[in-house]
Amino acid sequence: MKKQMLGIGFTAVMISCIFFSCKKDIGQNPLLAFTDKALLDSANNTVAFAYYKNDPTSVYSGTNGPHGAFKLKFNKKALLSLTDNGKLPAGQKFPDGSMIVKEIPSNGLYAIMYKKSGSWLWSEVNKDGTVAYSVNKNGDGCIGCHSQTGHRDLVVSFNFY
Repeated sequence: MKKQMLGIGFTAVMISCIFFSCKKDIGQNPLLAFTDKALLDSANNTVAFAYYKNDPTSVYSGTNGPHGAFKLKFNKKALLSLTDNGKLPAGQKFPDGSMIVKEIPSNGLYAIMYKKSGSWLWSEVNKDGTVAYSVNKNGDGCIGCHSQTGHRDLVVSFNFY
């Protein structure tokens, strides 16, 4: 009788373990990684970025654009594309996975460019997570200015700084 009870108890424990530990993985939409919130979360990852010309104290005037004074930073993938003088070589493109972030200290806005499938995703998100310009707008209103003469893969900061 004891053996039977022990066997039943063991079986119940095994079934419980299998039931609670074997969950079906639920696939997530890979596009969720490219939402405004996800891009902001990535932009806040201080370990993954380096400031322009390795100077986190530099605030650039921003007089040549709509964002105002800013700090500029690149993720490691984008940073590897820059030359020793801190610029993307003329005629070159940033690789997919590159991220460039303008931090606007005066209002806490992040202007973000992320390279995906050969095109830039554009987003502007406030530090508190509210979206000023959604990635879903596909760069409408951004690309015109970023296409000006001398741009390097639609990045115009190199023209001025």
